[in-house]
Amino acid sequence: MVSITVNENVIGRAFAELEKQLRFATAQALTRTTQDAQEEVKRQLPERFTIRTGWLARGIRIRPASRNNLKASVLVKDAFMALQETGGDKTSPFGDALGVPVGARPTPQNITRPSKFPGALLAKKGFFIAPIAHGSRTMGVWKRTGKGRGERLTLMYVFDQKVRLKPRFGFHETVRKVAVERFPVHLREALKKALATAR
Repeated sequence: MVSITVNENVIGRAFAELEKQLRFATAQALTRTTQDAQEEVKRQLPERFTIRTGWLARGIRIRPASRNNLKASVLVKDAFMALQETGGDKTSPFGDALGVPVGARPTPQNITRPSKFPGALLAKKGFFIAPIAHGSRTMGVWKRTGKGRGERLTLMYVFDQKVRLKPRFGFHETVRKVAVERFPVHLREALKKALATAR
């Protein structure tokens, strides 16, 4: 007869160490996957939107996983981007009409500074509110330049109660696609490294 005796304390410590390594590897894989997804969302922004500054990309954040919390997230700081994901009607948070830039933003790439907001323009000489066309109930901010036959009117803003936005962010689908493709790769790499260095 052959008897084999196992030191339960040693086995217990070995399993505890192995579990720690596995949890660490999983947390690493989750975090690296969210970093990949974050970069892909940022990369796609110019394809989906007119980018005027870098603040939109800076709002794409991640929350890394840890050994004690095996969950990682990709976050969007700016709440207004929710409508860009789902689509819907954009309304003013103050209950009044929205001022949609026309002449106030000569090209889509231009930034509309506070000095060109409707209230700021209307405080200046030559700017006034009037219908955008004869008989229309839609109002706009106009700029009058010149006099007599040389008078010229430029429509700066159109006021509307709401603006319909189409879903174009693609945030959830992008993150899901990256997670499906990259997490298995990162997990294999992290597990291989963790098992190789386990004591």
